[in-house]
Amino acid sequence: KRIGDRVLLDDVSFGIAEGQHIGLIAKNGTGKSTLLNILSGKEGYDEGSVVYRRDLNVGYLEQVPSYPSNYTVIEACFSHGNEITNLIREYEICMSTPGHPRLDELLDRMEREKAWDYENRAKQILTQLKITSFDQKISELSGGQLKRVALANVLITEPDFLILDEPTNHLDVEMIEWLEEYLRRSKISLLMVTHDRYFLDRVCSIILELDHSKIYTYKGNY
Repeated sequence: KRIGDRVLLDDVSFGIAEGQHIGLIAKNGTGKSTLLNILSGKEGYDEGSVVYRRDLNVGYLEQVPSYPSNYTVIEACFSHGNEITNLIREYEICMSTPGHPRLDELLDRMEREKAWDYENRAKQILTQLKITSFDQKISELSGGQLKRVALANVLITEPDFLILDEPTNHLDVEMIEWLEEYLRRSKISLLMVTHDRYFLDRVCSIILELDHSKIYTYKGNY
């Protein structure tokens, strides 16, 4: 991956197996977020390939997430995800639209897909992250609140492969402990960038170091 004349990533090669929890470390400005953007499909690259298992569901928490300003918190939570989250978002839009168009059809689908459980779980995760005004507009949130909504969004979708860029930013100690326990119990495959070395130690068992455009792999914690 080149940016102008600068080679940011050169002959970078690594694999992630199912269920592994991996931390990515590097000095600031060396390409961590760029690598995550490439893996998530948000950014292109000049040479090489990114190969995923077929039908792999990827969830990505960006360092600076964004949503349409007219979304509510709960709509944002279901804006990226799977079929059930898309269904719940349809339902939320229906309920906020005068006349509630297609309500009967959506209620029937919500019942059939057991989507009510999903919505309750979303509200539980938001509450753990100290977001309790589910109908508040995204435009009214602080940067820290927005990051926590985005974190809830990726956790709710239960991806096979979870990519987190600085997940503990804007979290207090209680929220960090909750997230640590959530990730440690999860069988999800995880790739994470964080400056919180204690969090990294407790969650990840493999470390990737990006240094001088290369990747080095270490077994064990930070």
